[in-house]
Amino acid sequence: MRGLALLLLLGALKGCLLQNMQVSQIPAVSSTVGSTVTLQCHYTLSSTENVIIGWYKWYRHVPGGPEVSNDNGDYTGRVSRASQSELFNNRSANIQLHRVQSSDTGMYICEVTFVFSQTLQGHGNGTFLNVTGDVTAYPSVTVHRYFHVHHLVGAIILGTLISFAVYLSCRTQARIKDEQKRNTHSAAA
Repeated sequence: MRGLALLLLLGALKGCLLQNMQVSQIPAVSSTVGSTVTLQCHYTLSSTENVIIGWYKWYRHVPGGPEVSNDNGDYTGRVSRASQSELFNNRSANIQLHRVQSSDTGMYICEVTFVFSQTLQGHGNGTFLNVTGDVTAYPSVTVHRYFHVHHLVGAIILGTLISFAVYLSCRTQARIKDEQKRNTHSAAA
């Protein structure tokens, strides 16, 4: 009887101990301002047989840090997530970050959680995103608009200067004619 109880206990422990998870991330990725970058996250789980539910989150800097999601003001409308089927079937918890900004440079941590008879959570070692490039190197409507505004302002200033020069020239010629008339009248008198 004692042996049977021990065998059942070891069997139950073996079932718990077999559930482990490894989360892996690419150590570093580079992107340019304005582009889209994929931050990859994959996991291995000994068995998804009894998994009830699962989800994943991405954090900035450290696990539990600022969450990288469309609910975070810094990333609103810029994050695409892997679907639930990709999470379960492909073991993928990737995100895509759209319209990358220089300020996005930094460490990104992927955290995966599954619930079955217990909760199992793991996170990767992080992916460092290095964003390169200057906003002005990637023309946009805004840059073109300001470019045209600068040309317009320059043309107005140039037109004003030319008009002022013509005005001064005409005024100087008028003074010269007035002087000549006075000199002619003085000499005649």
